[in-house]
Amino acid sequence: MEEIDYLELFLRPVVVVFIFAALLFLNSWIFRKIKSVKTSVKVFKNSIALLLVLLAFLIFILSLPIERTIKGQIVSFLAIIISAGIALSSTTVLGNLIAGIMNNSMDRFKNGDLISIGEMLGRVTKKSIFHTEIQLEDSNFITIPNLFIATNPVKLTRKANTVISTNISLGYDVPRGKIEACLIRAALNTGLTDPYVYIMELGDFAVTYQIHGFLKDSGKFFSTTSQLNGQVMDALHEEGIEIVSPTFMNQRAVDKKAFIPEVQAGKTIEEERITPEELIFDKAIQSAEIEKKKEHLEDIVNKKNNLKERLKEAKEVKDVKEEEKLTISIERLEEIKKRIEQNIVEQTEEK
Repeated sequence: MEEIDYLELFLRPVVVVFIFAALLFLNSWIFRKIKSVKTSVKVFKNSIALLLVLLAFLIFILSLPIERTIKGQIVSFLAIIISAGIALSSTTVLGNLIAGIMNNSMDRFKNGDLISIGEMLGRVTKKSIFHTEIQLEDSNFITIPNLFIATNPVKLTRKANTVISTNISLGYDVPRGKIEACLIRAALNTGLTDPYVYIMELGDFAVTYQIHGFLKDSGKFFSTTSQLNGQVMDALHEEGIEIVSPTFMNQRAVDKKAFIPEVQAGKTIEEERITPEELIFDKAIQSAEIEKKKEHLEDIVNKKNNLKERLKEAKEVKDVKEEEKLTISIERLEEIKKRIEQNIVEQTEEK
């Protein structure tokens, strides 16, 4: 009869508990260190947690009081299961992972940018390794796999001096110069700069005109497009140009009546305190603000490091006044840095 080693039986669970405690401490320490990571924080954390769980499970198997051959069989079976899972999901998961790394490294767009992918138009709210979330013009959210983004053209709207345009079809009986003058005036009244007109199509019954103008702030893209449409109608009606189908007169007897609405007394367009974009893209705007603050935070860290280098040089030459000046500047930057970090944490929790 074999003699039981009670010391080994006692030490084995103690060692396992110690290893588990060490892994938990390592897990929490790593999470604290990666709080300032810009993108894919959750994916990174979950990946680390999964690896630590697998490592702990492997250690637990190896510490079991069983024969080595059985341990090897268990580990081999576990490896087969993991390999099968990776193989079955590698096509989509690996494709999205590679596409996410490519999109983030290329820096094609940032949080808050207005992008168009296929028929989807909205502002970016979150970028991660596997997917990108955008807020649509109806204020709802849609999650797009990075593989779809990598294999489809992405239209990025410029933040400044982007082009706003709209189309209108009018009959051949109206002089082209008169229509172009009305369209340019409508674009200027909307607040667009350097307007120009294209004749897009000469149809069987109508000519299609397209008015363009440059918008300084693309954050008002949708509301400005709506205002441009309204100003086009007003400008044409003021010049006595009716906006109806050219075949309308042939289908209904109207005694040569022009279908132009009467001008309403008073101001028709009131200045809005809050633009529709501020209500629709609330989360996208917040994500853009956080992104800007993170970039500002990086600038502060770089300035602080430069000041520290200068402080080190001042200490070497024993320039007391320069040391005091640089020390005060470093402390001020540190205070600003802490305020920005706290503000980022608060805004992130609000999301």
